[in-house]
Amino acid sequence: MANKLYYGRGKDEDNKKLIAFLDEVFFTDDPEGRDFYNLLPKCYKDQYRPAYNNFVVQDENGEFRSAIGSFYNDMTVGGEPIKACCIGNVAVGKNYRSMGYMIELMDMSVEDMGRNGVDVAYLGGQRQRYGYFGFETSGTVYRFNFSRSAYRHALKAMPCGLDVEELSPDDSESMAQIDKLYSRLPIRSNRKPESYYDILRSWRDRPYILKKDGEFVGYFIFDFFKHNVCEFDVVDPKYFPNLVAAALENCEEYHIGFVVAPFESEKMKFFTENSDGFNIDGCEMILVYNFEKVIRAYLKAKASYAKLCDGAVTVLIHGKYGDESLRIEVMNNEVKVEKFDGEAEYELSHHEATRAFFSNLPADREKFPASVQQWLPLHVFLSSSDTM
Repeated sequence: MANKLYYGRGKDEDNKKLIAFLDEVFFTDDPEGRDFYNLLPKCYKDQYRPAYNNFVVQDENGEFRSAIGSFYNDMTVGGEPIKACCIGNVAVGKNYRSMGYMIELMDMSVEDMGRNGVDVAYLGGQRQRYGYFGFETSGTVYRFNFSRSAYRHALKAMPCGLDVEELSPDDSESMAQIDKLYSRLPIRSNRKPESYYDILRSWRDRPYILKKDGEFVGYFIFDFFKHNVCEFDVVDPKYFPNLVAAALENCEEYHIGFVVAPFESEKMKFFTENSDGFNIDGCEMILVYNFEKVIRAYLKAKASYAKLCDGAVTVLIHGKYGDESLRIEVMNNEVKVEKFDGEAEYELSHHEATRAFFSNLPADREKFPASVQQWLPLHVFLSSSDTM
């Protein structure tokens, strides 16, 4: 008799069984001793319904064969609400690989997002594997390298001069201050107060707060190994040197990477002047469902921190989930993106459009007018705290 398989969302009563399955797939004999509950508490604690937020394949005994996490995540981009979803924990049991389960669950996940009005989905993974489903490389992130030598020469080895405390889970006042700083960003996730600490502890990261005379003045988040400061901010740019000193005083590394988004202008200025140098990396892979809305939001965000050339372009995008003919205009740094009924100047496939507007790779936008190329790429960015 053929084994009856269940395809669909997981059941809440299977939370622990799901996490055990994921740990077995990803972390059997893991030298770091990782597990999903501690790696991403914002997703895998019972109150966040981890099984329900996974599309799964289970046999008639309830045993998992495959699972894909689909975690909805609302954002604010350029002042506009963006409905987003992050894909994670793509898992197939070792005895069930090459049987098509991953493809079937990815199809279910992307169809579910489309039905629920998602504007853009994010995923970290292999480009060619997930390109079949419409995902493409995107985004820009700077990693500034700050060595102890730069600390001596640029900052004169100044002491931190501030109180440095590891953030505690019951320090709601400091978390409110962190969110006040984070909410100034033109591209951000809408973090919920009830899960804020778990969000900041994603990937086993270590959040710290800075105080001067008992008053909150900033925060920084180390990755687990204290190799990078993956998120940070201060109430006044004058505290950036203190923050760098605090990070170096609280680790043993010779140099630390500071992760900065392109739209964080004050940070860019400080680290350009004082760091050893930088690397430029891509960010997440994205799947755009609504090019009109997503281009408008990210272009408005860019206009808030950069001077854009006046210009206009019309494009026909053969999106994976429908064609979109758009007219995109910038005039006096005001952005307009609207549907267009005429014959478009440029015609792009789904992947070409994603790369042209959102990728560091320039080949797909070289045919655009110079004024339009100056707008691009639009800076997709997610803090590591907001990734899955």
